[in-house]
Amino acid sequence: WMGTPSIFVFDCSNGGVLISHHQAGDEDLIMLAACSAGELLPQNPDLPADVFTSCLTTPIQMALLWFSTRPSPLVHVQPGIIDQIPGQLNNRKTIMGELNWIFTAITDTIAWNILPPDLFQRLFRQDLLVASIFRNFILAERVLRSVNCTPVSVPPLPPSFQHPLWSAWDLAVDVCLSQLPAVLENPESYVHSSFFTEQLTGFEVWLELGGQGDNKNKPLELPIVLQVLLSQAHRVRALCLLARFLDMGSWAVNHALSV
Repeated sequence: WMGTPSIFVFDCSNGGVLISHHQAGDEDLIMLAACSAGELLPQNPDLPADVFTSCLTTPIQMALLWFSTRPSPLVHVQPGIIDQIPGQLNNRKTIMGELNWIFTAITDTIAWNILPPDLFQRLFRQDLLVASIFRNFILAERVLRSVNCTPVSVPPLPPSFQHPLWSAWDLAVDVCLSQLPAVLENPESYVHSSFFTEQLTGFEVWLELGGQGDNKNKPLELPIVLQVLLSQAHRVRALCLLARFLDMGSWAVNHALSV
């Protein structure tokens, strides 16, 4: 009785049972469940009851809230202070805006690295809403895996909760939140994250060492390099590095186009 295309979200215990009844072959139907068959939703007083829905709809706030419950080498953040973080998600000059930009770049890059090219294009490049939901689903997997739940989806995604780029996200959040007390007193004191500079350096190292000879594996940081083109501060360096990469041949051009 429901038409397609449709997106179904099952934020309930045993949600994987509903996924298992899906008839294969309908590419216009997307299904997301908070946990697999036989699993119960977490009962954690430090997290909202609707963790899965919160990840899908307010990913930055949920990521920061979850981060505040984890041990941090730099700073201990009380969960209540998350709502006081200044800035807007669409303003990259503020803490919230910069974290949102970093989060988008990281989840996009994780998806590009773990998904087959055709599935990546379908989920992350054809529709902005679908792309946003699946970026947030990647976060939901990381958060819920930490409380012994395994989110499932149609189409299925390979595990991403242990991807090395999550370490870069944790560091970026750590550095940003460590400045929070000073920023709340003086918003102008905020020092912007070095995340994109570090990723450009990583890409440059790959060009010099990893991209030599017959090695035609795609570099991990390529989607981030393309994302950085939106920033005036990093654009010239990103363009120079991208030009060096494209000069490697048609295989490099194809990788760039697949992003």
